[in-house]
Amino acid sequence: MKRYLLPAALMLLLLVAGGTLRYLHLDVLLWQNWKLNRQPMPEQAFNLGRYRVDIEALSIPELEDDLSALTYNSDSDTLFGLLNGEPLIVELSLDGQLLRRIRVSGVSDMEGLTHIDGNRYVIAEEHRRRLLQIEIPADAQELDVSGAPSLTIALGDSDNKGLEGLSWDEQRQRLLIVKERDPLQVLVVTGFADQTGGSSEISISLEPTLAPADLFMRDLSSLTLDSSTRHLLLLSDESHMVVEYGADGQPLSLLGLWRGMSGLRNTVPQAEGLAVDSQRRVYVVSEPNLFYRFVPRQE
Repeated sequence: MKRYLLPAALMLLLLVAGGTLRYLHLDVLLWQNWKLNRQPMPEQAFNLGRYRVDIEALSIPELEDDLSALTYNSDSDTLFGLLNGEPLIVELSLDGQLLRRIRVSGVSDMEGLTHIDGNRYVIAEEHRRRLLQIEIPADAQELDVSGAPSLTIALGDSDNKGLEGLSWDEQRQRLLIVKERDPLQVLVVTGFADQTGGSSEISISLEPTLAPADLFMRDLSSLTLDSSTRHLLLLSDESHMVVEYGADGQPLSLLGLWRGMSGLRNTVPQAEGLAVDSQRRVYVVSEPNLFYRFVPRQE
């Protein structure tokens, strides 16, 4: 009974403390958190409601601003992120320490990044709506990607609401891409980064399992697919949440990124990147240069 009363009490407290604007940001988060917590949880689910932060708002002092996007490389057991202002790709340890800076030329406004295999990655440029397939050698400090294989995706608009996040689906050999908003979309690209080495035909479509009504966030900042369960995690900056979706596209659980939720002392200010490691720990990076790690609470 107590856990069902908590969202209402928390909403009232924050409403009094912060005014109506805070309510407008919290209403969907708290309602969905309450609703999802009431349903039976599949055994293989992340069950994000039991996750708690164990590294909170760790500043990466070598990076001043614009830390955006995140992906996990299981071969190196490290994380890779990027800066969308200064053109840098960065390698991070699993506790948020900077291991390497890689200056990138031939690209602008990088927003998305995902690891494919070995040293191969795909990055996304938001304004140009362009994907680039690149190689990051283990000792690279500089990269020129001007000649990299690329794919431009026409989204029918010209504003700053383009390609935001990428995730590689190894089992089905396809890229999953989130469009920020207007409308919220999860796109599927096949034939661009497949590992077969063949000349597959490129196709672009909407992810058919995700109904628009189930994308209840205000925007989409990033995503990551868990290959073992085929569950998808979607990150929303404006709604301050990570939502787990099952393989059938149904929402299962929610990780709140607001102060007082998930063990957080303060709200994650601008969550832009999301990744999951081999131990199913969840990582979030936030502009300007903040690193978060969430781990499942032991029952």
